[in-house]
Amino acid sequence: MLSITVEVVKKIGQIKEKLLGCSTETDVDNVFTEFGITDFLVKTMLLRQSMQIQEVFDVPHDEALSGEDVYTEELEFFLDGKWRDLV
Repeated sequence: MLSITVEVVKKIGQIKEKLLGCSTETDVDNVFTEFGITDFLVKTMLLRQSMQIQEVFDVPHDEALSGEDVYTEELEFFLDGKWRDLV
């Protein structure tokens, strides 16, 4: 069973706070590098949490997307900033 500690919750809060201040892909990359996050699925989850996305409805694609592809789509949406109008 996965155990979540207070330190993990604090770290996630710090990451989300720093991500909210990002306006470029380099800024976002720097946050993930600072915290040693390399997994695309974790990066995607953190971006979604930062944008307060509760549920994702996948758009059908002709081929399966890799974790990196999903992250890239989410990053484009995050950097676009239109989600800020919804929260």
